[in-house]
Amino acid sequence: MYADDAMFYQEPTGHIIRTENWAKSLPESQRPIFKQVPSLSEASQNVDAIWKFALTDSDTEKLHSFGQIVERELGLACEWSWHDQVDIAQAGNSKGKRLAQWAESQGLSMDQVIAFGDNFNDLSMLKSAGLGVAMGNAVDEVKACADLVIGNNAEAGIADVVNQYFSEEKITA
Repeated sequence: MYADDAMFYQEPTGHIIRTENWAKSLPESQRPIFKQVPSLSEASQNVDAIWKFALTDSDTEKLHSFGQIVERELGLACEWSWHDQVDIAQAGNSKGKRLAQWAESQGLSMDQVIAFGDNFNDLSMLKSAGLGVAMGNAVDEVKACADLVIGNNAEAGIADVVNQYFSEEKITA
């Protein structure tokens, strides 16, 4: 559960473990906050805002079916952020919408924004940015929607794009 300024979880799934390990490589001031709790239901009663839920299951068919029920019966939106993980949030609560809000708050137009992504939950962001960049390890549907496809997330592709963007040689997609 993504709430307030932290990620709450009951059991440390592969996604949580990977993300916590990655976070350790960041300066402390930039690390996301993780909180293991005995009950997400109880934790949800003690937060101001819940942004989304991320559900993981190795039975992806079951997860897809659950996502369809959530969308149909609760009117929430489901976006896939990994092959076995679905993000559930209020309809319209997307990375693209939030990025546009942030850009506007900074006095920027979306034409001035570069967005990087690798999965379905990044599509709205890639489509709304002036330059949508898919990682080389992205799913094919995401690559097809991007303006540019670069190396995978273990390479320096993001740094290369940013450096080129701020140099005299602008990127042309």
